[in-house]
Amino acid sequence: MEECNVLIVGGGLAGFSAAKRLTELGVRDVVLIERMSGEHYEHYHHICGQAISERMSAMCQIDDSSTICKIDALKMECCGTEVRIPVKGRIIDRVKLLESMRGRTDARVVKDSVLSVRKDGDSFVVACTGGEYRCRYLIGADGAFSVVRKCLFGTEPDIRMPLVNNIVRADGEPGAIIFHVQPEMGGRYRWDFPIGEGLRSIGYVNGAWEQDGSVDKGIRFAVIGRMGKVTKGNCCLAGDSAFMANPICYGGIGTSLLAGRRVAEAIAKGNISSYQKWYDGDAAFNPHFRQALDTFSGWDGTQFADSIAPFRKGYSLLRGGYAILRRPRWANVYFSIWMAVRRGW
Repeated sequence: MEECNVLIVGGGLAGFSAAKRLTELGVRDVVLIERMSGEHYEHYHHICGQAISERMSAMCQIDDSSTICKIDALKMECCGTEVRIPVKGRIIDRVKLLESMRGRTDARVVKDSVLSVRKDGDSFVVACTGGEYRCRYLIGADGAFSVVRKCLFGTEPDIRMPLVNNIVRADGEPGAIIFHVQPEMGGRYRWDFPIGEGLRSIGYVNGAWEQDGSVDKGIRFAVIGRMGKVTKGNCCLAGDSAFMANPICYGGIGTSLLAGRRVAEAIAKGNISSYQKWYDGDAAFNPHFRQALDTFSGWDGTQFADSIAPFRKGYSLLRGGYAILRRPRWANVYFSIWMAVRRGW
């Protein structure tokens, strides 16, 4: 059995963000276990919308080296109405960002698959196909089907959605990310993002759409739920393993990167409770997002059309206030969508 100070399960954005930050803070004897490698790993992380806000980029200290293009608008299309909202963000090359973070950590990266996790006194024992590891601190950053979450927290997501992503050759507005809201799918959306000159990323819930002419295609899962506790002793969950993607826009890149940093900082301080305190207090994880999802998931086409009617002449905070005054029963939906645009990606 090998022993280490910190063991990270999962080599995605949350995992490598934590590993990088631990190195910056002087925490040594760190092992990161990732089951995928090579083309399989690159393809999995390439099949993603890859959008992150400038606010999150700054908080996570993401430079321009992995930026594909800058974003200055979000367009929402629903029931024949288009709402354009000014935003500041970017499309990143997720694989390049992961490579950059991996190059800035002294964590030992091991290719292996985790089979089970158990607590043993003040430490954790992680059983892999290649052997066992004992660690003082454990970070579960192993995604939607997290073994760490299953073994130690016993929590499953309320919703697990298979999302299909297509890379297609198509022209479009290079600085805009587009959301086509689908009332017939309970308000789920189809996204259309620029990912470089002449290429678009088009994604949707599996079965809700069919896209022809894909250059590349893949599927990944968005998980929605409320963890409540993201720490258990010296074990912490980050990213999709803790259901950190926004329930409304599914944005999870920024929160995964930030969670990796925050958990590393908590470990460096020897104060795991500070990570739980951050999770409890950050607006990105407020229950009102899920409440709004539950509300509009039950709408029909008429209700969707009525909800977006106040914005037919454009988006503004004044029109948002008017919409809430005229439709107070849907106030949380309007507020949550506004917050998702600001804090959800």
